[in-house]
Amino acid sequence: MEIIRSNFKSNLHKVYQAIEEADFFAIDGEFSGISDGPSVSALTNGFDTPEERYQKLKKKERYIVISKVDEEERKRREQQKHAKEQEELNDAVGFSRVIHAIANSGKLVIGHNMLLDVMHTVHQFYCPLPADLSEFKEMTTCVFPRLLDTKLMASTQPFKDIINNTSLAELEKRLKETPFSPPKVESAEGFPSYDTASEQLHEAGYDAYITGLCFISMANYLGSFLSPPKIHVSARSKLIEPFFNKLFLMRVMDIPYLNLEGPDLQPKRDHVLHVTFPKEWKTSDLYQLFSAFGNIQISWIDDTSAFVSLSQPEQVKIAVNTSKYAESYRIQTYAEYMGKKQEEKQIKRKWTEDGWKEADSKRLNPQCIPYALQNHYYRNNSFTAPSTVGKRNLSPSQEEAGLEDGVSGEISDAELEQTDSCAEPLSEGRKKAKKLKRMKKELSPAGSISMNSPATLFEVPDTW
Repeated sequence: MEIIRSNFKSNLHKVYQAIEEADFFAIDGEFSGISDGPSVSALTNGFDTPEERYQKLKKKERYIVISKVDEEERKRREQQKHAKEQEELNDAVGFSRVIHAIANSGKLVIGHNMLLDVMHTVHQFYCPLPADLSEFKEMTTCVFPRLLDTKLMASTQPFKDIINNTSLAELEKRLKETPFSPPKVESAEGFPSYDTASEQLHEAGYDAYITGLCFISMANYLGSFLSPPKIHVSARSKLIEPFFNKLFLMRVMDIPYLNLEGPDLQPKRDHVLHVTFPKEWKTSDLYQLFSAFGNIQISWIDDTSAFVSLSQPEQVKIAVNTSKYAESYRIQTYAEYMGKKQEEKQIKRKWTEDGWKEADSKRLNPQCIPYALQNHYYRNNSFTAPSTVGKRNLSPSQEEAGLEDGVSGEISDAELEQTDSCAEPLSEGRKKAKKLKRMKKELSPAGSISMNSPATLFEVPDTW
């Protein structure tokens, strides 16, 4: 059944019922993503840090065209704009009920290469994206306690060696073949299903549908490693916990995922150089400059700078020395480049510190408190306990653990406004995340899942 603007309100009860009955949710926003716009290199770099990638995606520009109009035309356009904005606002508030019902269910939310989907959802239905990556992580895990990215899952053992292409369309085809077993899908009466034989790729609903199919196939495959083997692995199984809250990072060479539950991977980049050069230079000029160093990889930053990775770290010192007396270009190590960036950041923070303290002292705008925390959902539903940081895996002899039912409860505005008197001033984004986390802690059942599983079976590696 297709739910659109015209039939949304009349079918909202069916959506709520589906959320209540679902084992997990597969989402896809069909965003154009990081490839949108005139220059992919402006939004991606093979040596982006997770913080840099977050800032790039967060600051994607929108362009406004201004033209001269007479007074009557100006008024007419303003009226049209106001009517359209009001209509969009009504629609957004209406659909936000669905998003908040999914969030409050605490159930697993699945996507494929889903970082942008998560960012847009948090921004659109909760609060503007925080300025800092750590605040974004904190807020996201409060809103969606359990996320799983099927692209990362397919790129990780035990799937990595048997899946060559992790694009969604190719992954769906591969998971129909041995050693995988595709799930049999039966649609409820009145709900015609998608037919994977006639692809409808890049339609958000279809992509979400096959993302769910991919997850089921991969989760069931994990069951074959148990003793005795298990044919069906549910979304509540500890087998899939190692893949929780790690979002695939596109086009980053050595950091495959953004870790929402803790520090991100910090690979050694002692073979990487930062090079600045004239705007007229092309890739061929860089290859010529480093021709004596064998195979190199070039990752453009902008028109006048790039990262160059050498095949051997011991060549770095030689390369840096060659630029000491050069006039048109400069070479420095990756560590030197990052050190200077950090110094600049600290200087900027020092200059703006007084302004930050003033902003932090202001009371949290109640309009930014999520809709879900202002309505009856938080009284009737609870967040599941947040996943703990660390290695969480299942011994083959263990049984799957089910989720406990939530308990109802209420938290007063006074309790929400309490802060730790010993804590340093928090930014607005961190305040919102802290409040969400406090609510989750208060509403979480005493018998929630313990993540302290003993022996390991699968694990998303710390290094790739």
